[in-house]
Amino acid sequence: MGERQMEVHRSSLDVLARASLLVSEGLLSLSPTAQTRPIELPSIFWDKTLEMHGQGVMLVLEKRLRATDMDPNQGRLSIPKLQVRADFLSGEEVRTLDNKEAITVSLIEPCLEVRHGLQLKKWNYQSGTFSYVLIKQWNAVARRFERNSLEENSLVQLWSFRVDGDLCFCLVNLGAPSAAAAAAAAEHMAAHE
Repeated sequence: MGERQMEVHRSSLDVLARASLLVSEGLLSLSPTAQTRPIELPSIFWDKTLEMHGQGVMLVLEKRLRATDMDPNQGRLSIPKLQVRADFLSGEEVRTLDNKEAITVSLIEPCLEVRHGLQLKKWNYQSGTFSYVLIKQWNAVARRFERNSLEENSLVQLWSFRVDGDLCFCLVNLGAPSAAAAAAAAEHMAAHE
């Protein structure tokens, strides 16, 4: 093998090793949906943010809802720092959260209703990392299955934007077919073959 070929080969291994490390730390996703789905706020949500005079829309997080996100005893949506895609907080907000205080926010629910009175907090872990969490009023969002169709393993996006400088969020449910919905779809397709 020539010197140039060995250099390229080592370089490729370095890239793979770095990618593997990023995946293991949750900073990179290799799932097909993460690589192929365009990342833009759906137009109905965009229209709602404009109706509220929102500005500075950015994607904060895309994740599957975990059992703990849907557990009414937990009462919170976890936003792990390692999964956050953008610097969505102002310097003042970072200081507020670092001082263990909450920031009151509004949220556009998947059903397009605006829920006020949620709180954003920062939870520090012994491991040295942290998560942001949406608390207060979260159970009202998570428990409204009929309206928001949220369930464990639903794929959601959390977007941030500002209204008169105040932090707001938009939760988009990209969905996950439940077993019943998948069975109904399969039955429908079989009936129309």
